[in-house]
Amino acid sequence: MEDVEDSHQCGFCHAQLMEPYIKCCQCPPPEDDKMFICLHCFAKGVEFNGHESSHAYSIVKNNFPLFEKGWTALEELNLIKAISDCGYGNWADVSHQLRTKSAQECERHYTYYYIENPKPPLPELPEVYLDIHPLPVVFKLSENPPRPAEGSSVYNEMAGYMAARGDFTSEYDNFMEIDLRQMKFASKDDDEFEQDLKLAVLDIYQNCLKERERRKRVVRQYGLINLKALNYFNRRYDRTIKHLLDGLRVFMRLLSPEEYEKFIESLHYEYELKNEIQNLQLFRENGLTLLRQIKLYTILRAQHEQQREQRHLLNDVLMHLKDEAACQSWLQRQAALDTMGKGLPVNLPTAPRRAAAPLEIIGLPGYDKLTSKEKELCATVRLVPEAYLEFKSLLLNECQKYGCLKLAQARQLIKIDVNKTRKIYDFLCTEGVLNKDPL
Repeated sequence: MEDVEDSHQCGFCHAQLMEPYIKCCQCPPPEDDKMFICLHCFAKGVEFNGHESSHAYSIVKNNFPLFEKGWTALEELNLIKAISDCGYGNWADVSHQLRTKSAQECERHYTYYYIENPKPPLPELPEVYLDIHPLPVVFKLSENPPRPAEGSSVYNEMAGYMAARGDFTSEYDNFMEIDLRQMKFASKDDDEFEQDLKLAVLDIYQNCLKERERRKRVVRQYGLINLKALNYFNRRYDRTIKHLLDGLRVFMRLLSPEEYEKFIESLHYEYELKNEIQNLQLFRENGLTLLRQIKLYTILRAQHEQQREQRHLLNDVLMHLKDEAACQSWLQRQAALDTMGKGLPVNLPTAPRRAAAPLEIIGLPGYDKLTSKEKELCATVRLVPEAYLEFKSLLLNECQKYGCLKLAQARQLIKIDVNKTRKIYDFLCTEGVLNKDPL
């Protein structure tokens, strides 16, 4: 116990020492205060006048009680000093100098412990962590290996595992003992070959016992029976190296449990680093050079991806920008949605189908035999020139045979899409090739 407020200064920076502070245990006691060091200098590891940072040290503090709780050793020293300065009985001045206790508290404490019941200057302090009566043993279920409560869900999932014995109801090669139960070595009729055969069977059984013990040791050491730890292990690496865990599990016995966990964690860290590098490369490709720009870019990119996934009616209108019917359908759907927002039941009109792109017929057989209008027709209805010429010849022969040709007759002759047949029929009638009515 040291009187820190008056007695000592730091041997390096000469600052007034306040508890707690450091006292060197290896430097010889000097005439001045070079053996005391403040916490600031001690944290820097200062060395001066033969003192080294590797020296043994002790921490000096006076915040423990001597006589009663609530009164520290430092307050005891300050109380004695204040009474010697102010005189016995001047409790108001003593309390003012002490600052932490009232005048009544100072009078009561000094009268009781220093006058009425005096004790040695440094009484033996009882060890607070010892108790006369031993504490009861508190039962707690073990985590590794686990000892689940009987009847719990974990107990049912650990089929055949007996936690108290660290054993399984069904062993590896469980029926090995059946081959040994009838074996006897006391028979005198056994020849040398039969004796060697029995010994070989015992060797096999001994290897079986070693394998059982090895498997139990692997299960116990690597925590494979601890479902809680195993599930946490799998969840941690679910999004990173889950595809590698099943393949690496057979090699875990080549490493200790700590080494195996470090190896798996290093693979997980490698995956995260590669992913971070890919993200940084993506940011650089998009012109981002400052870290503060990444947050805004990530938010905008997520919003853009969300908008791309959402399909709305305007997309249908844009795809049929030149189609007046598509624009009209979009306006009708918007009006219907507004009406439905008011709580009225409405049947939404369906968006029109997207028209197929024209067929590229340049260079196909029969392309040179078509006129410019016929080329445009074949491209629009997506019909190859050779087939069009065949259909045209068929319809023309039928029209010449009967003097006219109706649309229903044309559909019976051409077994293709009825809309395409109508377009071909209307085109030929417009060009004057076919007659709708008899001449």
